[in-house]
Amino acid sequence: MNDPMTSIKVDKALIECETHLKRMDYARNKLKSLMPLTEATYKTLRDEQIEALDQYIFRFTKMQDAMGERLFRHILALLEEPAHDQPFLDKLNRLEQLGALESKGEWLKLRTLRNQLTHEYEDDALSMSQAINLVFDSYPVVQRLYQRAADYIRPYLS
Repeated sequence: MNDPMTSIKVDKALIECETHLKRMDYARNKLKSLMPLTEATYKTLRDEQIEALDQYIFRFTKMQDAMGERLFRHILALLEEPAHDQPFLDKLNRLEQLGALESKGEWLKLRTLRNQLTHEYEDDALSMSQAINLVFDSYPVVQRLYQRAADYIRPYLS
């Protein structure tokens, strides 16, 4: 089973995800006093607050990409699961069946939230503040989903 190159890819994806989580946590701590955001507070954000918010949103988005496009795919490859050409939903189903993914539904909600956030317009303060609050509140879910996948796959790494 343990193809050395696939093990390296899984390990790199784990490190990438851990970096994103660390940066999200840092930005999250800077933003805690502002949360939950309202339309009014969104309109009056200072540059350093916007910087922390941008970092959090950027890392949330990157975390979604790292897990969905790399970690999950490499976990299945390391386990020699025949999922290469399968639709993404089938991959999520298999990860859930294996126990590497706690909840496909939670993952899909996060993905929808990520997509929603990338399509919001900064001049719509109400929608942006609502979307940001959802993303901010989703941190424990992101962390838990990552940790489950990481804990699941580590024993298989060479």
